[in-house]
Amino acid sequence: MLLLIAEDFIKVEKISTVLPYYEELVEKTRQEPGCISYELTKDLKNEGHFIFLERWVNEDALTFHTKTEHFKRLVPLIDQHISEKAKYTRMEIIY
Repeated sequence: MLLLIAEDFIKVEKISTVLPYYEELVEKTRQEPGCISYELTKDLKNEGHFIFLERWVNEDALTFHTKTEHFKRLVPLIDQHISEKAKYTRMEIIY
């Protein structure tokens, strides 16, 4: 099983613009085959810091996700409002 931790850093003044994109991304991604869970969290100390906690059955499921219509459409819209480059950490769940 694969865990992806994806960190986004959004300009504070653009959070209200980005939230509907996030909502659609989460809703549609949770319906994808191979998605075990897909949660968006926000940092309580840094208002523009968001973390996706994603569980996938395997790397192929994650690759499929990055090729979906909603991912290819929404991520560039979100990325227009970043304050710093996103960070990604791939982890293997062992227990």
